[in-house]
Amino acid sequence: MFSHLYFIFTTNNDLQDLLIFGHNIEAWLIYVLIFFGLTSLAFVLVWIIGFLAESQSGQSIKQPWE
Repeated sequence: MFSHLYFIFTTNNDLQDLLIFGHNIEAWLIYVLIFFGLTSLAFVLVWIIGFLAESQSGQSIKQPWE
């Protein structure tokens, strides 16, 4: 419970020397950017693969409201 109260009142400057699971905050920010990049790439790939599969099926592509 104390850690919850501690992290509420910290700023980026306060977390500068703090290690979270052995890594500093700059490393965690890089990990988050890599994670967001990979998940956005996977999201786009799912849409592209779905579009290609639907366009090669021979049926006309219908809009969701049709």
